[in-house]
Amino acid sequence: MEKYSRLVAVSGRSFRTSKTMCDIFLAHVSDIVARGLTELVPLLHEGGVDMLLISATTPVTVTEAGPVAVPDIAPALSVVTAA
Repeated sequence: MEKYSRLVAVSGRSFRTSKTMCDIFLAHVSDIVARGLTELVPLLHEGGVDMLLISATTPVTVTEAGPVAVPDIAPALSVVTAA
């Protein structure tokens, strides 16, 4: 079972994600910034899925969040906001 071990902060909002999802998200963000585009990027996190607007000026940071077990059934569309 994969853990929510990464904290992804985007434009003032924070999301706990798995390492795998974090890596996929960052690869997509890097590609968008390199091409000078603005796009919506999906991020699967412990509360569901969010579409995040990403551009070269969007602040994105990643930190280790400490492991939290992924539940078998997660709420579909709840949002985790920054504290």
